[in-house]
Amino acid sequence: MPNQASTQANQNASRSRTQNAPGGKEAMKTGQLASGQPAAEDHLYGVVSVLYHALQGEQTYVKYASDARKAGDSELEQFFNLCRTDEHARAQQAKSLLADRLEEEDDEDEDEEAEASGEEEDDEDEEDEEA
Repeated sequence: MPNQASTQANQNASRSRTQNAPGGKEAMKTGQLASGQPAAEDHLYGVVSVLYHALQGEQTYVKYASDARKAGDSELEQFFNLCRTDEHARAQQAKSLLADRLEEEDDEDEDEEAEASGEEEDDEDEEDEEA
């Protein structure tokens, strides 16, 4: 179970990310960026961050493996290649998780739009019946 200091640190980090984003201070007040887009949810921010860092790490390990190969250290080369493989798998999983959640959000948005247009049509039908 996270302690109070850990929880507070996580909240502060989340607040800092939101404040430092474009339109961030306004987003903290309204829940939206200056562009009118909703502020990114923390769980999606986390998945995007893991994806970014895994891809960045994968590239770094390719360089390290190359350096080890040039130095003739096959044990280190093998180790860095294993690290690269792990990062690649992590990036693929993060990509899949992110895609699933973005698809779910799109489906929810479409459902909301369909409900809204359905309500408008119902209102128009009632007006036609009254006339």
